[in-house]
Amino acid sequence: MITPEADPHLLRLGLSADFTAEKLRQAYAERVAELPAGSAELEALRESHNVLNVRLRRRLPAGEAVPPPPGHQPAPKYVAPKYEIYDPAAHDNPWITALGPLVVALLAYGVVRTPLGFFMEGFHTWAHEFGHATVAWLAGHTASPLPIGWTNTGPKTPFVYFGIIFLLVVLAVAGIRERQVWPVLIAVAILPLQFYLTWLQPEHRYDLWLAFAGCGGELYLSAAAIALFHVRLPDKFKWGWCRYLFVFLGAGVFTKSFTMWRDIRQGAIPLPFGSMVNGEEDAGGDLNILQDDYGWKDRQIIATYNSLATACLIAVVAVHLFFALGLDRRLRQLIKRDAET
Repeated sequence: MITPEADPHLLRLGLSADFTAEKLRQAYAERVAELPAGSAELEALRESHNVLNVRLRRRLPAGEAVPPPPGHQPAPKYVAPKYEIYDPAAHDNPWITALGPLVVALLAYGVVRTPLGFFMEGFHTWAHEFGHATVAWLAGHTASPLPIGWTNTGPKTPFVYFGIIFLLVVLAVAGIRERQVWPVLIAVAILPLQFYLTWLQPEHRYDLWLAFAGCGGELYLSAAAIALFHVRLPDKFKWGWCRYLFVFLGAGVFTKSFTMWRDIRQGAIPLPFGSMVNGEEDAGGDLNILQDDYGWKDRQIIATYNSLATACLIAVVAVHLFFALGLDRRLRQLIKRDAET
């Protein structure tokens, strides 16, 4: 008798050679719930279920070919219905993957370039404050980003450090359960960065990054919001629909910040010294701190933020091309093939 390890159908459904009809039904139902409609894995699972179902009725030895019953007609190939093919929440549709974020980003760009862009100012300010807060949180400090142009930061505390770890572990576990690799990669990438910023980074360096991350957060957080459109997150996040809102807001914020630093480089507008709360004369503004406490010259500030803006733009384009060209699907197929061999 061939062992389950040598039988691809038993292996795919996780069954032993003496499986019963109830075990076959349960194994099939559990695995179907984890797979998107129309995927290659789902087709393979259906094929294995059909083969094992016939084998169950005939009780042939595991691994032995099952002859089709008299008059048997092969099941027609599954075709996803139109509402699934054109479902904007779908992650596997190549047209939505290629055009969805572009259309939403162009819409956001158009809004920002019109008087309606006034309504985006609040999100732009919040992205700035979340830039400060993300550095504080990753360094173990308490922080409260407020949409009025102010972020309260507090001392370093284990509660923040282990709270972030807990959230990252929850994200990774949810990704593992739903067989989504990107949540796991995101968590694995952030954990060592958090450890360094909390325990190894000098305190004066933390203050520098905290000041830098205001204008920096407008760029890298908005770029991340756009790039996350392509990442399949656990179903609990309802990311299939929410990602459109994130792309719209991220593209609006990124467009405004990218344009601002380009205009500053060209001399069209001055550097935004001061702060929103206390005005241009506030010596505690982010750029004032970089200049007065850390000796950054105007040229260094302008060059650094423009370089960051360009790097974020290149990263967003690279991520979009990676998914739009289907390279992520090819990578999953290679990983699956290596796992089966």
